[in-house]
Amino acid sequence: QPQSTMVNTCPAPRVNSNLLGQNVGNVVCVVGRVKGPAQGGIMYLEGPCGSDIIIDRSSASREIGSEFVEIVGLVKTDRTVEEMRSTDFGSDFDLKMYNEVVLLSNGAVKGIF
Repeated sequence: QPQSTMVNTCPAPRVNSNLLGQNVGNVVCVVGRVKGPAQGGIMYLEGPCGSDIIIDRSSASREIGSEFVEIVGLVKTDRTVEEMRSTDFGSDFDLKMYNEVVLLSNGAVKGIF
């Protein structure tokens, strides 16, 4: 039987900025467009639903090397995501389509994700 070649880079729930508040204290996965270099350990992502996601990179172990990035991290009480690890997603990524996946994976059909 053929095996799937799709790699699940993130075992944590995939969320957008609207879902961060429901996940305080949990490890989540966010994907977004980097809005500029981190300043003072803080980086801003344009999230898949259009709102910014604040990433705390103060303990990050690597530099971001692409326009789009996946961050796995802990959601703090102020809805900032404390980065645990990151994966570069290149420069050609459809955030709107990804947001549809986020909504499906957190909605009525989340059992298939």
